Amino acid sequence: MTITIDTPVRALPGAGPIRAKQLEEAGLATAGDLIYYLPYRYEDRRHPVRIADVGRHTDTPVLLRGKVMSANLHTTRLKRMKVFEVVLEDGTGAVKLVWFNQGFLGDQIRRGDRLAVFGTPKISSYGQLQIESADWEKFEGDDEADGAIVPIYSKVGNIPPKALRQIIGGALNALPTLDDPLAPALRKRLGVIDLAPALEQIHRPPQLDDAFLFRRSRAHVRIILQEFFTLQLALRVRRATEEVKTKTRKIKVDDELRAEVKRVLPFRLTKAQKRVLKEIATDLQSEKPMYRLLEGDVGSGKTIVALIAAIIMIRNGHQVALLAPTEILAEQHYQRIRQLLDDSVVVAKATGSMTAGERRTLLAGLRDGFIQLAVGTHALLEDRIVFKSLGLAIVDEQHRFGVEQRQRLFAKGDTPDILVMTATPIPRSLALAMYGDLELSVIDELPPGRQQIKTAVRAPEQIERVYHFIDTEITAGAQAYIVYPIIEESEKSNLKPLTIGFEATKMRFPNRRVAMMHGRMPPAEKEETMQRFKRGEIDILVSTTVIEVGIDVANASFMLIIDADRFGLSQLHQLRGRVGRGTRHSYCVLVADKEKDRLTQFAKTLNGFDLADLDLKLRGPGELLGTRQSGAMRFRFGHIVRDIALMEKARDLAIEIIEKDGVTKAEKIVQKLLGVPVPASVKD
Repeated sequence: MTITIDTPVRALPGAGPIRAKQLEEAGLATAGDLIYYLPYRYEDRRHPVRIADVGRHTDTPVLLRGKVMSANLHTTRLKRMKVFEVVLEDGTGAVKLVWFNQGFLGDQIRRGDRLAVFGTPKISSYGQLQIESADWEKFEGDDEADGAIVPIYSKVGNIPPKALRQIIGGALNALPTLDDPLAPALRKRLGVIDLAPALEQIHRPPQLDDAFLFRRSRAHVRIILQEFFTLQLALRVRRATEEVKTKTRKIKVDDELRAEVKRVLPFRLTKAQKRVLKEIATDLQSEKPMYRLLEGDVGSGKTIVALIAAIIMIRNGHQVALLAPTEILAEQHYQRIRQLLDDSVVVAKATGSMTAGERRTLLAGLRDGFIQLAVGTHALLEDRIVFKSLGLAIVDEQHRFGVEQRQRLFAKGDTPDILVMTATPIPRSLALAMYGDLELSVIDELPPGRQQIKTAVRAPEQIERVYHFIDTEITAGAQAYIVYPIIEESEKSNLKPLTIGFEATKMRFPNRRVAMMHGRMPPAEKEETMQRFKRGEIDILVSTTVIEVGIDVANASFMLIIDADRFGLSQLHQLRGRVGRGTRHSYCVLVADKEKDRLTQFAKTLNGFDLADLDLKLRGPGELLGTRQSGAMRFRFGHIVRDIALMEKARDLAIEIIEKDGVTKAEKIVQKLLGVPVPASVKD
């Protein structure tokens, strides 16, 4: 039978009904799926180590081969944990192999079996040589195991590793008929080799040099660039499709408008703000709709830049919508804007807690154009919200909204200009991967007078010293935040909960005014608590991360974060940014008994972009932006930190194709690229 990439796995050699079902459940339904199921590492089985020599390789992964002399499964008395132990011997010595909570191995490994194991040998507390949780398979002395580089794939069901390799090897027979989705001209422009030899080399590497081990071989670069290019071109096609319409509105920026903006400003703009504002103003005056991402560090002044953009649009006769993820943040924006603008600009709120009368007024005001600027939450996305002339849509903390939610807002206008903002600094590599269809503006400078925040890491047993300092600060007129990672106690977690922390705080500070706030509280109650804190009626606000963004209380100068190791660095930076907003010296104390090195690095670093880079390397993009957005980073081999140069190369070519070859040709290229397995998020 001739195997093609469309051949069902059930028809492949070695894939019977049971294994085929497991493959299909893992998303591997055809030979083509298997071809793109790439190994995550390799075992060099050309040079097995003798057990007698293992002592020289402690803490270094080694390949061993030997015979199972004993195999025992037992359960520990204290933790009732199943432990499977094997003694492996090769004629030069013996080593103990240990697996925890894998009792099923007792049915798979028997005395007398010959095994090839790969793992890191260590000396146990009893002075015995052993390897824990080793990768293994039965070694039968066949050609594959003798002098070969063996690909290791992520486990699929309970299919043995060797069987999985054989099934994938059968799928590789489709390679002679494999259609390369990148045309020769595109391969030349990207500087990559053909797909068939690239996949062949990745599954069956001819050698393991540094380029191959570090995924810098020509084969790896081909797969990485194909993934990156597919993403970037798909994003650019979507962007170009949205730009097919030419804006009917003409935006002018004259001296009178510039003078009004100067009157509104509470301070002089920084050079970075002026640069970004010029980029935005140029976009607003262009015939094409603006599609721009504005990012900046905590306190860098993004909101004032967005407000100036709103004034430009309003003074040209159009409406503006500002979408925020929470009522607290929407209220903060609303109050701040009302302070800065005079009554010549009509500003309204749109939140879920509106009364029926307020909702009727809002709907009528937006429909007839009387309301010029609407600041709101998801309530702005309701179908009955209709704008007379929405010219600019601003989305704050945009990563908290899904693509569909953003599109619902954008659809309320005739090709509105779009400005999305984030207070979570994003490394350039991540911004390119996530927002390749947006132009990027960065405010990388803080306004003068921003307070430096002293940050310290403390152990739980030092908490009383911290409380004493908080008491001293409050006596001097300051206010404090205490943040907990969870609301209530849980059997699954040993974290300190907010509810217990709140009661403990009241007992520790009996003479202080202590309040609690968390995300499950009714919006009106949260807002009332926040307003009392702003008015100085609360000394200590005990809260969850609901205060992470948008909270601006100038008198709050102390931030205490409990179980700080549970947060990413960027989230800690957001929390730290809630203090240091006034004239007081400000402090942030992290209490944790884990990950001290990571938290110490955080304490030493005040720049949000540096922290975002570090967080991306330590925790990955999913932690940085949240699970909703992490799907866009599920590349097979590409890594958005390590491969930033390749991502930029892919983006540059995508832009070039759109500009030189046109959208129609680009769409055809994308359709062909999407015909092979790609990250699911690209198809979305």
